[in-house]
Parts: sequence; C-alpha cells; structure tokens
Amino acid sequence: MSALPGSLSLFLPLLVKMLKGPGKFFIALNGLMTGLLLWLAIRAVQDGHSAVWVILVIAAVLLLGIVVFTVRGYQLSKHVDDLEKLNLDAGQDVEIYTADGRSTKDAEMEQRFNDAAYEASRRDAAFMPRVKAAQRAAIAAAGGTVQAPYLKADLRITIIAGMLTMIAGPLSFFLFIITAVIS
Repeated sequence: MSALPGSLSLFLPLLVKMLKGPGKFFIALNGLMTGLLLWLAIRAVQDGHSAVWVILVIAAVLLLGIVVFTVRGYQLSKHVDDLEKLNLDAGQDVEIYTADGRSTKDAEMEQRFNDAAYEASRRDAAFMPRVKAAQRAAIAAAGGTVQAPYLKADLRITIIAGMLTMIAGPLSFFLFIITAVIS
C-alpha cells in the first residue's frame, strides 16, 4: 500500500469481503473448539484435577482473543460498509486553483503524504513500534480518523487477537486431548 489516503479505502473493503464467508466459519469453529476446551477444563478443575488450571487459563485467554477479534472484525466491517456508502453517495470533488495554477487538492495530498512519511519514520519504545508507526502514518495519509474511522482502534490489539484466533483451533484440539487424558 502506498501512503495515499485512497489506498486504504480500496484495500479494506476487499479484505472485509474476503473474510466474510470463510472468516466467519473459521472464527466460529475456533470459538466452538475453545469453548468446549474451556468447559472441559472447568469440569476437570471442579473434579479436583489441579493440573488443568494452566489449560483453563490458556483456554480463557484464547477465547478472549477470539471474542476481541470478532468484535473488531464486526466494527471494521461496519466502518467499511459505511465508507462504501459514502463513496457511492459522493459526487464529483470540487477543486480550487490558486493564482499560480496549483490545485488545492494537490497541496493537500502533498501535505498528507509528508505527514504520513514523518509518522512512519517515528518509532517510539511502545510495544510493536512498527505497527503503531504504520497506523499513525495511515491516519495521517487518510486525513485523520474522521476520514478513516476504521483506523481509530489500536491495530496492535487486533493483530494479537487475530493471531490468538488463528492458533486457537489447533491448540484447543491438542489441549482438549491432554485435558481428557488428565481427567
């Protein structure tokens, strides 16, 4: 993706459309498996198997990740749908030319690009600094969160929740077997 504001508005709807069908099934399947693991771990702890506490905590963290990723996905989908409606409703943009023949749109795009480049180069000591810098650059390129409400939420949390969702199914299946053997 480039630093231009339009690239995010083209990329995100494509991503949301790709994840609607298979993504819902994947999240539901991983959520079901993790929920079953959590239920089995709770039952094993109630029966007095103290070794299952670790599995119980892992299942709870995985399920929390799935819930957070589901909520963030819904919010992203809602914002992208609103963005598509806005793009369909918008007519022709008005450009104002200055005395030297430059368009105000050109100056605005140049400023946004410079702001995005500055934000992308700034790295602080925060967790996942490159992701945070990329998010700040995308916000600057889009012209702020008013123009791109889908960038308000911290992308680091969404990425971590997505990774937890991806590993939840296979890990839950493995831990489900271990819990069944222990109890």
